[in-house]
Amino acid sequence: MNINLAIPMLRNRVAPCFEAATNFVIAVIENRAVVSRKTAQCSGSDGYHRVRLLRVHDVDLVICNGIEGFYFDLLTSLNITVIPDVSGTVKKALDNYLAGKLAPPDAYPDASSETHNLALCDLVTWAKDYFEQNGYRIYPAPCADVPLIDLVAEIPCPVCGNPVKVAICCGAHTYRTDQEIEEFNYRAKAVYNSRVFVFPGDEKIARHCREYGIELVRPFSDMALKEPPQKDKIPILRFPVEGHKKAVHIEEWS
Repeated sequence: MNINLAIPMLRNRVAPCFEAATNFVIAVIENRAVVSRKTAQCSGSDGYHRVRLLRVHDVDLVICNGIEGFYFDLLTSLNITVIPDVSGTVKKALDNYLAGKLAPPDAYPDASSETHNLALCDLVTWAKDYFEQNGYRIYPAPCADVPLIDLVAEIPCPVCGNPVKVAICCGAHTYRTDQEIEEFNYRAKAVYNSRVFVFPGDEKIARHCREYGIELVRPFSDMALKEPPQKDKIPILRFPVEGHKKAVHIEEWS
């Protein structure tokens, strides 16, 4: 079985930072040998563009040096194996892998420590893709005077046909997610049918969202690119939607 392997590269060496690498070596491995090799460029300003590049090239395995826990988890959730903390030349990294000297870790030790250092632009890009691939039309934030609403998603209700308008806050605006959720609720509750907070949050954040009737979408655990369609259910949303309660999965908050 072939394996598509990618290595972020800086002047023929493994790039020190996955999120900033502008060149990737992509090699096809068969029976522990390189059968083809090419270089792919990425000029985007954030790590999410690198993730999208790897998906375009059907990459199965990434060998890299430094990588933030957010992107390690994101790649893992896409079934892309990551071998981090590898330095030296790209040739040496490839040779060591082919010789069986490199193996993925059980877990990335810094993954949980990065959740409050996420780039807002990355979360916004992920949320836009995620909602669009589930049938929503995406609009930019209504105006600069409405903080914390990063995107507006809209989709026809599968039951009544009327539009369902969703306000999306992508977190990472401040280090206090509880304050973000409270202010987001205040700004969006009266205007939108549903509110979604996008963040790799823990149970404490999920509980805080439930208190305000806000759905939490975790980029790590909600990574299905497209949900199986259900003709009488609104995609992604799980909890009561104002004016459309018959088109969601749960009719009352628990």
